[in-house]
Amino acid sequence: MKRFVVLLGIVGILYGVVSVQAAQRFGRPVVDLENPKDYQYFKLDDVNFPMLTNTDYKVSCLVFRGTENYYVEVSIQNQTSTPITIRSNFLEFTKPGYTIYRVDSNIVATRLASEAGVHFIPTPPPQMPTSSTTTTTINANATTFGNMTQVNGTAYSTTSDNSGQAGANFGNALGNAIAARRFYRAQRDAISLAQYLASYGWNDTDLVLQPGKEQKIMMTFEQAKAKKAHFEVVIHVGSENFSFKYKE
Repeated sequence: MKRFVVLLGIVGILYGVVSVQAAQRFGRPVVDLENPKDYQYFKLDDVNFPMLTNTDYKVSCLVFRGTENYYVEVSIQNQTSTPITIRSNFLEFTKPGYTIYRVDSNIVATRLASEAGVHFIPTPPPQMPTSSTTTTTINANATTFGNMTQVNGTAYSTTSDNSGQAGANFGNALGNAIAARRFYRAQRDAISLAQYLASYGWNDTDLVLQPGKEQKIMMTFEQAKAKKAHFEVVIHVGSENFSFKYKE
């Protein structure tokens, strides 16, 4: 039993190490900046958001990605004394050599919510061959007639060793416990991200931002060919351009 407890503890520690190695947003890896020192930062949900500022605006842009989508989380703060208009085409996502196109955030949110409704199915344990040990026991009576000895009796029995299957069952149960934990955590992240997209997804209409106010915006993009490369997100606010350069 002590051996099993130690094993579970080691697995938990390793799992924890993996979880904190890279920044994540809704369980998805945050894309690194090309030149991190070019930006200021603020922390939200234990994630450092890169930010560019001037006397008029504060603009932040965080990019994280899933298996199919880039998620671009933008925040714009109006520090002027007059309203500003955020145009419908305020954001450019460019990746030289690759086709990038925007996807309706509501469609992505619906897809995430659908995927989150799937149930976890445990993997059955492998079937291990049973090793057998045969022990023969003879109960008999011997009768001698002249030069002949006659033996009458019964030989038995056979015992089976199922320890291999027991070990396989334990390993399978442990693997399923870890897989289930990851599955339900990913499911919770998917639901949270779907709700976040529904709340802040960009709807392609001009938006008036009042003085002193801040607007959070989510946009989703896909790539025609799934290859990693450097890319740039440029955010246009008024007459100003704010460039965020990323590397993959």
